[in-house]
Amino acid sequence: MATAPAADQLTLLDVADLDSQIARLERSNVKHPLREKLGTIMNAAAARARDKEAAEKAVEQAEAHLAECEAKCLTLQDQIVEKETKLNAGTGLTSRDLLVLQQEIEGLREMLSVASDLEFAALEGVEGAQDKVASLTATIALLKDDMLAKRAELEDAVAQIQAEQQVLREQRDALYEPLAEDLKRIYQHSRESGGYAVMALNPNGTTSGGIHLSPVEVSQIRALPEEAIYLSEDYDAIVVRLPS
Repeated sequence: MATAPAADQLTLLDVADLDSQIARLERSNVKHPLREKLGTIMNAAAARARDKEAAEKAVEQAEAHLAECEAKCLTLQDQIVEKETKLNAGTGLTSRDLLVLQQEIEGLREMLSVASDLEFAALEGVEGAQDKVASLTATIALLKDDMLAKRAELEDAVAQIQAEQQVLREQRDALYEPLAEDLKRIYQHSRESGGYAVMALNPNGTTSGGIHLSPVEVSQIRALPEEAIYLSEDYDAIVVRLPS
């Protein structure tokens, strides 16, 4: 059976406590609320960026439609000017020709009125699409500012956690390094296996981890030499006997 001085075994309890504190801080780091908030902001920014890309395409389409409407109006205006010029000149035209020409001009003017309404609606469509792009651009800028602020907060929080961990690691190493090699080896193996690693056995038979050991096992542990390292196979933990 592996052995280690009783004092080393008692010190191991302090090492385990420091390891627990370090692990708790690491969980605080990994599960820090700011990480979730930052992730939410980043997802929102990415979504708005996709919306902006779609809105920019909508602007291009609206501008193309507006150009078509403008071209249609210009064509109708040119046709009206051409026919009005011909009407005003009257050269070689009969009264019937003049009447037909007037009717054509009236028809073109009606078409121009409809085309002008469509052009105005197309212009409003362009302005609306541009406003949406501008609004999304502003929203993205705010999200980026918020992201930078939250990231800075998180970096400060992480730095604080890591500083606390470093202090604890230094305290832990100072206690751990001088321990007996067998004790360190068994402890490390127990930690890596996911067991309880180490627990204290109180004089009344209870344990520091709230684990219930059978009276038979407690008797076996108490009967061992002081320096014997007892590893509970059920919990994969070193059981350290506390002095009475």
